[in-house]
Amino acid sequence: MRPQYIELMASLPYLANPFVHRRPPISNVQLEKRLSMLQYDDRQLIRQLAQTFYFGNIDFDASDPEIIARSARVIDRVEEADMHEWLLWRMDMRTVIAAMRRRHRGETTAPAGERWGYGRYVYYIERSWNHPSFHLESHFTWLPEAVSLLEGRDTFGLEKLLLSAAWDYYSGQTADDEYGLSALWLYLMRWDLVERWCSYNEERAGERFAELVESAMEAPMQELRKIA
Repeated sequence: MRPQYIELMASLPYLANPFVHRRPPISNVQLEKRLSMLQYDDRQLIRQLAQTFYFGNIDFDASDPEIIARSARVIDRVEEADMHEWLLWRMDMRTVIAAMRRRHRGETTAPAGERWGYGRYVYYIERSWNHPSFHLESHFTWLPEAVSLLEGRDTFGLEKLLLSAAWDYYSGQTADDEYGLSALWLYLMRWDLVERWCSYNEERAGERFAELVESAMEAPMQELRKIA
C-alpha cells in the first residue's frame, strides 16, 4: 500500500449507474489531475491500459493481430492477480463481439491462419461458429440478446446491452487491495463506461435532432426535451 494511492482513492467521487444518472461525477480533465499523484511508472501503465482496454479506444487502422499483440504485451506487465483476471475478461468479451460481427458480415467459418481473437474461448468459438451463441451463453448470459440485436441492426440497443454487461461485471468485483493499482483500475473501467454511455447518448440525441430538422418535422416541445 502506497500513500499516494490512499490519497488518490479517497479523493475520487462515487460512480453511480450510468443508465440512471446522466453524467459522470468527475471529468476526464479532473481525473487526469488526480492521476498526477501517482509515480511516473504507474501513470504510464495506466495510460497504456486505458489506450488498450477502454471501450471505444480501438485504433481502427490497426488489424486484429496488432490489437491482440498490443493487449497481450500490456496484460503481461500486470502483476496483480485480480486485475489480470479483469483484463482477460475484457479480452474474452472483445473476442466474442468480434466473432459475432465477423459472422454477421457473412463469414461462414472462423478465420483460418489468422490471430483474430485472444482469451480463453477462441477455441470454443471456432468449433461452434455456426451456433447462435457459440455455446457460450452460460458464460455470457447477455450473448443471445446481443446476437438478436446485432441481427436486427439495433446498434443503440446493442451498445447499451454491452455497456450494461460490463458495468454489472465490474460492479460485482472487489479489489484485493482497496488502496492499490487494482482498485484504481476497477474505478477507471467503471468511469469509462459512464463516460462512454453519456457520450453515446449525446451523439444519438444530435443525430435524432438532425433527422427532425432535415425532414422538416414539426416536433412538439416534449419531443425536443426528450432527446436533449
